[in-house]
Amino acid sequence: MKATLPGSRLLRPFRRITYSTAYLPEIDGLRFLAIFSVVALMHTTNFLDEKFYGDALLPDGYWKRFFLEGGNGVGLFFAISGFILSLPFARWRLLGGPPVSLKRYFLRRLTRLEPPYVIILVVLFAAQVWLLKMYTARELLPHLLASICYVHTLYFHSFSWILPVSWSLEVEVQFYILAPLLCLSFLIRRAWLRRGLYLAVIVFSAFYWFDVWHTVHVFLYLHFFFAGILAADLHCSGRRLFASERLGVAVGFLALAGFLFLISVHWLPGYLLKTLCIFLLLHTATSYAAVRRLFSIGGLVVVGGMCYSIYLLHFAIISAMGGLLARLGLRSPGALAFVPLALLLLAAVLAVSALYFIAIEKPFMKPWGLTKRSPRPR
Repeated sequence: MKATLPGSRLLRPFRRITYSTAYLPEIDGLRFLAIFSVVALMHTTNFLDEKFYGDALLPDGYWKRFFLEGGNGVGLFFAISGFILSLPFARWRLLGGPPVSLKRYFLRRLTRLEPPYVIILVVLFAAQVWLLKMYTARELLPHLLASICYVHTLYFHSFSWILPVSWSLEVEVQFYILAPLLCLSFLIRRAWLRRGLYLAVIVFSAFYWFDVWHTVHVFLYLHFFFAGILAADLHCSGRRLFASERLGVAVGFLALAGFLFLISVHWLPGYLLKTLCIFLLLHTATSYAAVRRLFSIGGLVVVGGMCYSIYLLHFAIISAMGGLLARLGLRSPGALAFVPLALLLLAAVLAVSALYFIAIEKPFMKPWGLTKRSPRPR
């Protein structure tokens, strides 16, 4: 049965295009949760607290840590990538589906991600050099080239000077390169051995992340990617961890609460539980009807489908809009002004990102050289 995307006709222009016959709208709903966590909970809150409240809005305690937990949206993105990219390999190896063309796989990654990314890098490079005059072109050019090649954190041992959030995209690209090799694990015929291997990698990698924190690279985050691979394995095998529908739904909602409210910063048991919550969100959203329906709500799916544009633009939009508000004299507002300010910044992010999505990202969603299938807006 083909999945349908609920939502009004007004949302149709903002729906992304997919060429897969196995489109899962709930995955875009999970992308909404991930981008909401990063943009709304973490970056917007931290920006306002630092620039408008002098770090005094959120005293050190649970709620300050709660907003920092929004950074785990990146972990959810990594797990979704592990799930989505390993799914065709799992169908091939476990179900005898069509073989995966590596040429097509890598071309799709390149043409889907590179153009919107390079365009925004060039725009921000020009803005920082000629508009804001933060750097000279000679100073910033090496950082532009390193960012375009996804090696800035590896080469400079720092986040990109042009687009700081791109560190996670660099990790994603490293996983894209490794994914076909990692998915050879689907050749292991014994399910218990295969899944036991995934669990071992997840636990070891989570400990590694806690003990080793130097240059950011894919091996620091294998626990999230393998959580996605494990979820894809179960999904293709038709294996549900909880036989009872009600129990599976209850676990899904508990995982959502844990993802949002469990504190894992600098606490290893909490970090392991957070990783478990991310896996359970993926598993229950793709296996249990009520959780699937929650993450298939039209508005969530549409915004989640635009998450790449939001990811690329939000940091610059928040900074620019916040700077404008500061120049208008809106400094040290009362605590009650925090919510309207946050909503204003988020509205600006969504509006500009939606325009970028339609004008720049969506045209590149069509795979180059694709002639056998017609696109379907999703």
